[in-house]
Parts: sequence; structure tokens; C-alpha cells
Amino acid sequence: MLGVWSKEAISNREGTAFDKKRLRRLQSKSRETDATIWIGKEGASDELLKQVSNQLKARELVKLKVHKSALANTEIGQLAAKVASSTSSTLVEVMGHTFTLFKRRQIAQQRKTH
Repeated sequence: MLGVWSKEAISNREGTAFDKKRLRRLQSKSRETDATIWIGKEGASDELLKQVSNQLKARELVKLKVHKSALANTEIGQLAAKVASSTSSTLVEVMGHTFTLFKRRQIAQQRKTH
């Protein structure tokens, strides 16, 4: 079943490990937010992946909702894994036709110090 992990630490693409406590907090936060991106019949297109990447830069947690027409040739878990790997983010939760991605924001480096 997707969304349930039996390991104590869940690895992600950023080279760190999520502990269960942090993952549960992210899942809880995810349930409180509305979907900001809808995936239509085109599926995981390049434009969609750019939009997801841009939103992940602006906020760490992005929720996506998949229309039934996008699931004609694939399952929700496969589509979510594809989007997560393409955007170098972590798949937090899959629930119904909705999934949530997390990517830690990079701290902007100061250009010059006076």
C-alpha cells in the first residue's frame, strides 16, 4: 500500500533521510492544504513538470490532483513516482487521486558581503 512505510528512516532524493515523525507531520500538513496543480489527460508533460518544479521552489509542499482521464494508461502510484523522480522531490503521500510532493527549499546565498 502506498503511503505506508515500515522502515524507521525513509530515504529521499536529497540525500537525507526522513524520520517517521517528520513524515507524519508532512502528511498531516498535506491533508490541510488544497491541490494547487491538476494533472489532465496529457499526464506528466514537460510543461507540467516545469510548473511542479517552480511551485516546489516557492513552497516546500505541493499537492497535485489527477483527473481520471490521466489514469487511462497508468496507475496513480506510477504517475506520482514519475513526477517525484523528474522533479527530484520526495513523495509524501498518495491518497485517492491526489498525491503530495516535498522538496526542501534551498537557502539563497548572499551575493556579496559588505
